[in-house]
Amino acid sequence: MERRLVLRLIAAGFLAPEGLVTIAQAQTAQAYKPSFFSADQMTTLDRLTEILIPADDHSPGAGAALVNRYIDVMASDGPASGRTAWTKGLQAVDKESQRRFGKPFRKISEPQQEEVVAAMAENEAAPKTELERFFRTLKRATIDGYYTSKIGIHDDLQYQGNTALAEFPGCTHPEHQA
Repeated sequence: MERRLVLRLIAAGFLAPEGLVTIAQAQTAQAYKPSFFSADQMTTLDRLTEILIPADDHSPGAGAALVNRYIDVMASDGPASGRTAWTKGLQAVDKESQRRFGKPFRKISEPQQEEVVAAMAENEAAPKTELERFFRTLKRATIDGYYTSKIGIHDDLQYQGNTALAEFPGCTHPEHQA
């Protein structure tokens, strides 16, 4: 996690300084014990986040970036209202999955999971249901978790660090040249 983001989270009261060790552990491949979510919820979160930011030929996806662990740490260190929203949201996902396919989200096929996520995103601009409201929360946390991970920053964005540029030529695509 980026140092500036950590400091902003501490200043905003979303993260206690002792939570830094937990975040570092969450972003490593070592055995991880969830702080807030159950194992089944972690599996569901892993699939949901991977659907939102899938692996492609450019970079690994949210699953490889361990975004579900990031969300677990953020939820466990966040306010009670946030934990309630995550719990209700994941319940809404399973309820929709049960309604459509007769099984919890983590037990349906990938195309079925994508169908549930598409239903979640249908009214993103003006969500009306618990499921639709949860999509906005999930999407924001997935983006935050992915782009503060090593995979998101270095593999996807190809960030090279703070370097001084002697010149900035701007866009070099022919269609954008004046």
